[in-house]
Amino acid sequence: MTFALEAGRFAGLRIVWLQSPPWDGLWTRQNHFALRLAREGAEILYVENPVAIRTRLKAGDAGRAPRQVAPGITVMPLPLQIPGGRDVEWIGRLNGRRFAGAVNAWLKAQGWDDYLVWCRVPLALHALEPLNPRAVVYDVTDDYEFYARSDGERALTTRLEALMARRAAQVFTTTEQLAQKLTALTNAPVTVVPNGADASFFEAPTGPDPLGELPHPRIGYVGLVADWMDFDLLAKLGQRWPGQVVIVGPVKPEVQARFDAVPGIVRIGGVPQTQVPAYLHAFDVCIVPHVISELRHRADPLKIVEYLATGKPVVSVALRPLEALRPQVDTATTHDEFLALVEARLADPRADLAPLRRDTAAARDWDTLYQRVADGLSVLKTVQT
Repeated sequence: MTFALEAGRFAGLRIVWLQSPPWDGLWTRQNHFALRLAREGAEILYVENPVAIRTRLKAGDAGRAPRQVAPGITVMPLPLQIPGGRDVEWIGRLNGRRFAGAVNAWLKAQGWDDYLVWCRVPLALHALEPLNPRAVVYDVTDDYEFYARSDGERALTTRLEALMARRAAQVFTTTEQLAQKLTALTNAPVTVVPNGADASFFEAPTGPDPLGELPHPRIGYVGLVADWMDFDLLAKLGQRWPGQVVIVGPVKPEVQARFDAVPGIVRIGGVPQTQVPAYLHAFDVCIVPHVISELRHRADPLKIVEYLATGKPVVSVALRPLEALRPQVDTATTHDEFLALVEARLADPRADLAPLRRDTAAARDWDTLYQRVADGLSVLKTVQT
């Protein structure tokens, strides 16, 4: 999806989008909001999240330079990060100074001396501190303390988030629960902007069946494979429907071995966003086989909305944010119940619910949700440091 740059309400506004997911990966709200702001005249430096040295070298892009991906949007990969920054503060600060050095060098070369910074994770505070923005936006999509692998990491994450929230002039969250938490940490406006979908983009496949001769029924997942994946449930799905459970999306290095050990599944890997609708329409049932945890309860699963935009049946583990999406989404609390629901939707996809599924996604179209973001940034456009 591309947009032409045009004069608009954000002409002259410059934004450093700090430490966000890779632009060319599975798209998130960061891509959608950045693209729409650029369409209205903003200039954006989209700074990709740093990756581990092994990951960068494996991808063969250790020396990538900043590149323009759309009118008004330049994507910058950060220098390789030193491991350990999530739980050792001095390493995080060292990484942050290195990252900020690369960003400041680009800003100086481009003559940017008046800009906003959009932050997505608490750890970005280390790179934010050496920068000098007119204002900071904090977009909270998860309860980040629940990512922590140790008490020390949780304490550090909690402290960094409190500092980030106090620094922010505008906070966005994906859920009301996150909004309540952030409201207690900041005096800035806190606006709920849930995840959405380009509903019309997903209504029909964008090309031929990418799975070719793979037999039906097909049970499919599109999204990041990380430690929130329930690999035991995935193994049971692969055992029940061997060679017919399809996983599309990148795999985090720390779970690669566990993922590779799951039998009976078809691994596609990451695909361009333009190909995602074709994969979703190639599935008979779309699934979310995540671990039921407080982290996932506090998130707003983006892929659910994209699944619904196709009208296909959706089976997910039971997460609190999905309670409002029944009967459009079938939810399970146990592995056996999950398998039974997949079986039931294969036998009866509830075609009568397809219009309601699509309508649910259309109500959360990115264009509509973007207006909440634009309203918040319109105020910041005139904020002086």
